[in-house]
Amino acid sequence: MGTTAGASEPKTMKGDTQEQPLSPPIGTLWYNGDWIVGCDWGINFYGNGLGFHINGVNTHVYDDFVVPSPGWHITGVFCNNLFYTWGSPEFQVLAAIWEIRQGVSNGNGGTLVASGHTYSPTVTATGRDAFCSDPFDDVEYQVLVSNLDINLSPGTYWLNVTPIGTDNNDGYFSDALISATAGAECVGSPCGNNFNAFSNSPEYNEVWKPINGDFSMGVIGGCPGGFNCLLEIISVASSKLSIWPILLPLTGESGVEDRSGKPGGNFTVEMTFTNNIVSFARASSSCGRVASTSINGSALTINLTGVSCNASNITVTANDVKDDAGNNVATACVTMGLLLGDVDGNRVVDSNDLAIVRSQLGQPTNDTNLRSDVNNDGTISNLDLQIVTRQIGTSLPP
Repeated sequence: MGTTAGASEPKTMKGDTQEQPLSPPIGTLWYNGDWIVGCDWGINFYGNGLGFHINGVNTHVYDDFVVPSPGWHITGVFCNNLFYTWGSPEFQVLAAIWEIRQGVSNGNGGTLVASGHTYSPTVTATGRDAFCSDPFDDVEYQVLVSNLDINLSPGTYWLNVTPIGTDNNDGYFSDALISATAGAECVGSPCGNNFNAFSNSPEYNEVWKPINGDFSMGVIGGCPGGFNCLLEIISVASSKLSIWPILLPLTGESGVEDRSGKPGGNFTVEMTFTNNIVSFARASSSCGRVASTSINGSALTINLTGVSCNASNITVTANDVKDDAGNNVATACVTMGLLLGDVDGNRVVDSNDLAIVRSQLGQPTNDTNLRSDVNNDGTISNLDLQIVTRQIGTSLPP
């Protein structure tokens, strides 16, 4: 279950500013979102801390997260807090305790799934500072507990991460206020918008009391068995001669395939995913038709025929792609610009394309000159030069 780190020097809070606001840690599976920066104490903060002195207030805030199939392997947990120090220059975060629970409801703490404490949390300024009054009082920090080893099955869980700091002998409030969020920059589900948090603070007579808010915390890790937790398309290529692909960008301006589909209008699009693919519902193209498909590990190959749409963009789509971990992508698609003879890929056939082909005449096709083999016969020849010459002036639409 939870791990307890060995004792170390108290962790002071380092760096009151960031050039850019701190992003969630690498490997974040769920992050409820960034703090709603502001000074409305009733909305933007909630007590979440434990002082070291006897008069320290013991308050714990829990918020929910959903683990999808096939489950998660948790290696870290974190929360973002505004440390309210009352001007004490000696304030330190000494440790952190954490819990993961299931079945939490009004007045009921549900079932403890995992818990632990560490004397060596990582404490980092987020760069989201309020400066509501004295700037020394109102700085947000991330408190991160690492080196955990927890496997969670699919389901809904509640997380609490409580910083333990030096109390300032005020006897008034907890030493950390957890930041509220509306889901900005969130990761996973739910996304800072479902008001399913709870406070457990016997000293305030709040025993698993529902809170009308969502709070900035998260979990880090991966999926069991080496799976990626999300099935995503990570690359697409248009292939000719099977070994000379042109990579196509997934976002922004479409990539350009400048090589001939020959009389049959034959093109091949290869989609690569994060996990091994086991099935998909259908594949389609906005021009021509799908002649055949195949799956090889994480790659889905879609062979097109009858494509006669030169100087235009076509979109190739695969629907309901599923992996061997039960994840799916509802729609995976790529837009490809078809422009015969556009050797340099600048979306217009011009004299520069002619110059490139002319400089490579007689060369066998390889991974450095593949775009110059316009007729796709394995050699750069006068036939390629003739094709480019006939296409001068054609271009792709904006």
